Amino acid sequence: MKAAIFDMDGVIVDTNPHHRLAWRRYFERYGKALTDDDFVRYVSGKHNDDILRHLFADRSLSPDEARQLAAEKEALFRDLYRPDMTPVAGLPEFLQKLRKAGIRTAVGTSAPVENLDFVMDALNLRPYFDVLLDESKVSRPKPDPEIYQQAMRFLGVEPQESVIFEDSTTGIRAASSAGAYVVGLATTETPEKLIEAGANEVIQDFTALNPSRFQDLLTRSIPADRLAKP
Repeated sequence: MKAAIFDMDGVIVDTNPHHRLAWRRYFERYGKALTDDDFVRYVSGKHNDDILRHLFADRSLSPDEARQLAAEKEALFRDLYRPDMTPVAGLPEFLQKLRKAGIRTAVGTSAPVENLDFVMDALNLRPYFDVLLDESKVSRPKPDPEIYQQAMRFLGVEPQESVIFEDSTTGIRAASSAGAYVVGLATTETPEKLIEAGANEVIQDFTALNPSRFQDLLTRSIPADRLAKP
């Protein structure tokens, strides 16, 4: 392994409960309820553009309107999450180990840059990452592998030299399609769903990567049929 690439929501920070709350309040703001079933069907794992198309199904949104509405929801999320922000257990120590081992690092998130900056600066994590990529850096959202391919290109590594940490089935499919070794975090989905989506292994949090597991991860190899095709 020469590079470790991280999704943000559900991997660096367990924001999903607060995103769920923010979407509920946002739907209420516009006069609609969001049931648990609706959340799974219309929100979980979906890009903001898709969620807004459902919420405002009775009108046609211009690109500017969609951006403004998405920004409004994300500002609500940041207000709700700010008092409770904490990294996923074991993450700071794991990032320190990566730095000492000379492993290059990146974040590849579908979140807007405002959320990425919010998390990196509030938790003082920016020094641990060589590359930071948000939704504005790609034209195709996950499950397309573009954001992870971009991260590898900026880091100067090949897929078989990379490990990607993801928590959602959508993200797992993107990471797997990028050709890297994929570690799922069971913060959002069950381990079974993550394995089914393509994760090579699943951990609960980064405390699972004790010294022996860490050394094992450094020497992981990708099966030939999992390598990204040229």
